[in-house]
Amino acid sequence: MDVNLTVVSYAVAAVVLYYIVLFVVSLIHLERVPSVPAGAAPFIVVMIPARNEEEVIGPTVRSVLALPYDQFAVLVVNDGSTDRTGAIARSISDPRLAVIDRDPASAGKGKSAVLNHGFRVVEALTHEGQLLHAWGADRVVVGILDADGRLQTNTLETVAGYFADPGIASVQIGVQIGNARDNMLSRLQDMEFVAFTYFVQVARQWLGSSGLGGNGQFNRLSALRTLGPAPWAPASLTEDLDIGLRLIRAGWRTAFCDRCFVFQQGLTRWKPLMRQRTRWIQGHYQCWKHIPGLLVSPARLRTRIDLVAYLMMVVTVVVVSFELLCTLLALVGVVTVTNGFLGFLTPLGRRYAQVVFALAPISAFLFTYQRHSAARLRWWELPAFGAVFTAYSYVWIVATLRAWTRVAIGRWTWVKTPHAGAAVG
Repeated sequence: MDVNLTVVSYAVAAVVLYYIVLFVVSLIHLERVPSVPAGAAPFIVVMIPARNEEEVIGPTVRSVLALPYDQFAVLVVNDGSTDRTGAIARSISDPRLAVIDRDPASAGKGKSAVLNHGFRVVEALTHEGQLLHAWGADRVVVGILDADGRLQTNTLETVAGYFADPGIASVQIGVQIGNARDNMLSRLQDMEFVAFTYFVQVARQWLGSSGLGGNGQFNRLSALRTLGPAPWAPASLTEDLDIGLRLIRAGWRTAFCDRCFVFQQGLTRWKPLMRQRTRWIQGHYQCWKHIPGLLVSPARLRTRIDLVAYLMMVVTVVVVSFELLCTLLALVGVVTVTNGFLGFLTPLGRRYAQVVFALAPISAFLFTYQRHSAARLRWWELPAFGAVFTAYSYVWIVATLRAWTRVAIGRWTWVKTPHAGAAVG
């Protein structure tokens, strides 16, 4: 059987060029961190959704309360925990801390439900006669921190400056893996998060398409209000991606801040990692429903183009895997492969170009990682980790096949990612 991979190769090359452009933009685009005008600093409520987090909730809450910012509070939303999560949170004596218990009968329905509950609590506090009434919804910011998270010391004061711009709805900060040195799997996740943070997100900030994550996300309360009584879509498997897209469709802008970050715990076992990535892939497909709305949204043209391209990029791993599979089958004589990719070049020029396309993405990832990670590799480890990370990236094809299976059988349940220890950097 003859297989022509010309179109596939050009599609893969287009994706590589997209990431090379993002990498270059991230190097040359220097974002000025906005300062807070006098008397205009927002009140920040750091919301921590928690379900059976007794191992991590105490240190996390204490770490937030120790941050150097004058106008903030911490809201722990205990989602029907069956362990000591609520009791441990309540044992911390601080007037800036509130702990809310969700009814066990309605708990365990996913992160969106917990965040929407917390939103309603904060929103009620802005009504007349309540604690936040004097601030108004425009100057109240709701931050989201996972129960194992650790915010960098300067986070709240740095993020506050972005909300001086009335068009900014949300700010996402960088993410690093606090236990990156524990084992190979957590190290690979750190490489993944740092690279995404410091060249993809930085470049997309310039494009106006920076995305929101589930940890280290900060939202203006008045922007959340415009999305209705349940800003986080209850049925969404990736509520962070979904809310960012809906805010942009509604005419708001999102921002990315690379001057502070949150440490989170990396998974150390493959099984929960695969469950997590499967949910991410399935949730990404869910968000394709936003593509028509994005195309006609009030966002800038470059923002709309990049967001649609980002949503469609989920199929890249399938295309790359298909090309690799055909190449392997050709080596053992099962198929015959023809490929006219860059056929206009000389054989030597074509070979050099193929090497560049093959090595450019991992080179950009490693450069970015060494430049920004709190757990840098030693120089002589880079080739080996580059090879291992490239192999690790094929986790996404397994997650994609699992996601397709779940879609086919109609399973859209949300599965919580376990936290077994504090994410100390």
